[in-house]
Amino acid sequence: MNASTDLEQTTGSLKPNGTMSSNSCSQPYWAVVQVESQCEHVVRLLLMRARYETYMPRILRARSRIAPLFPGYVFVRIVDRWYPVIWTVGVVRLLMSGDQPARLPEKAMTEIRKREIGGFVKLPSPPRLRKDQPVRIIRGSFEGQIAIHQGMSGKERALVLLNLLGQKVPVELPSRDLEPLPVAVR
Repeated sequence: MNASTDLEQTTGSLKPNGTMSSNSCSQPYWAVVQVESQCEHVVRLLLMRARYETYMPRILRARSRIAPLFPGYVFVRIVDRWYPVIWTVGVVRLLMSGDQPARLPEKAMTEIRKREIGGFVKLPSPPRLRKDQPVRIIRGSFEGQIAIHQGMSGKERALVLLNLLGQKVPVELPSRDLEPLPVAVR
């Protein structure tokens, strides 16, 4: 027996040519590749050049800036060989489950692709707070206090008016620490 025959007899092992043995599941599946910072596009092109199907969902950010939905990650469809993926320039690692790439459920990919409009993933809108809307503070030093929302003061930061010692005091808080209260209709 030679070394290649020994490799082929091991379940799920790698053949010398970089493909998986016939004992492993040959059903194509999606896997996740972690890439170097800001290298998603380059890695995707290199994997496509190596004849891999890839997917990198993108979103539109403020001022028409295009960004990956999952910065630092690219999806790759594995058919029969996965080992060359980890040797691609810019790849940090292939997310693994034991000694095999972790399989991403097909349903997860379908759900992401369903949200695409014009090539960009449309994320659900966070609940919007209106100016002068009452809010409850749900975390932090002022937890349980009622305040009046005045607007956003920065990225994910909200400005509220809090009644302290009989005066309305402007306070800046993380927007995730606020819960909208229903506005009374007159």
